[in-house]
Amino acid sequence: MRKPAESKTSYFLSKKGKKVLKISLILSVVVLGAGFFLYAYLSYAGKLTYEKYLEGKDFYLKAQAEEDKQQKKSDLKKAAELFEEIISRRFFSGNKQEVFVYLADCFYRLGESDKSINLIKDFLKRYPKSYFSPWMRLKIASIYEEKGNYEEAIKYYQIIRERYAQTSVAPEAVLGEARCCEALGRKEAALKLYQNLISRYPLSSQAKIAEAKLQNFARTNEG
Repeated sequence: MRKPAESKTSYFLSKKGKKVLKISLILSVVVLGAGFFLYAYLSYAGKLTYEKYLEGKDFYLKAQAEEDKQQKKSDLKKAAELFEEIISRRFFSGNKQEVFVYLADCFYRLGESDKSINLIKDFLKRYPKSYFSPWMRLKIASIYEEKGNYEEAIKYYQIIRERYAQTSVAPEAVLGEARCCEALGRKEAALKLYQNLISRYPLSSQAKIAEAKLQNFARTNEG
């Protein structure tokens, strides 16, 4: 009786075995080659996308310092186009969440507030635990407030106040919620929020605004 090792050796030395071995080697080379090609392609695509990100960021920062309105608008449009292209791509070696932040602000500054709102909502669905979540929520809340949609603005301001109380945007969120309550005629709710802002964030610039608001309320009641 032949041993298993001898049987395998005899098989691979046979005409059929040599053919199978040859095919296996060819397939291995093809797989390795395809893997290398895919890796090279993804690296190249990622590099190109990152370069577009840097270009878009340059246009965005240039727009912030630009005084000419037409040029500012042109730079923001170029930045927005590049950021939109990056978001649509699957492979990007940088922080795509940051691209959402830049693009949302570009839309807002271009007067396309509805686009900004939709983009932020998409961002919050994709990245609910993102580092940028409180800032994006503040952005969408402020847009709703500007539109006069105070109820919707309050929803986002409240989330920041409750979930992100330790972030730098929290004082602005409390102030924004108080403003919206005041605009809706909810005086008592606004007063409590102004008081909460002063007690919780006494050193913030928003606390000074709240103090002025409370003083104004007091003078009004005296009158």
